[in-house]
Amino acid sequence: MNPLDLYKIPFMGLKTGKHDFQIDVDQEFFTHFPESEIEDAKGVVDVVLDYSETNMVLHLDLNLSWSIPCGRCLEELNYNLQREERIAIQYGEKTEIGEDLWTLGKNEFELDLASIILEMAHLARPSNQVHDTESNCDPKMLAFFKSESEEKSNKTIDPRWDALKNL
Repeated sequence: MNPLDLYKIPFMGLKTGKHDFQIDVDQEFFTHFPESEIEDAKGVVDVVLDYSETNMVLHLDLNLSWSIPCGRCLEELNYNLQREERIAIQYGEKTEIGEDLWTLGKNEFELDLASIILEMAHLARPSNQVHDTESNCDPKMLAFFKSESEEKSNKTIDPRWDALKNL
């Protein structure tokens, strides 16, 4: 059995109406995507599938806890990754997956949510993965970086480069 089969929802045979699913996401999920920048995250995705014979609407609510080293001091940070998506699904001749609209071909019988879950998790990441303020960072690591930058600034500059400052 393919481990990503856990992230597929068969819709054939469902009765018309809303159907609730809960999908667990953990570290193992992200190992199947080598390009993923998320490694240590776990949580759930709540899925509501509003099914009818002519179309479907998929509501996804991602709620993950992500552990990553701080980009400033390397101390472990925990972020809550939360994101909601709504995807309209219609039936057509061939399968086409768009951003907000999926068209399913005649031979489709299940929804593969693995790629959309991966995308949602990456879009929920903060742009800067550092503590909110420097005061929350490890003081020993900050002192190390400050001493490194002071050493670089105290080095004497070749006088030929100093002449370029006047240009």
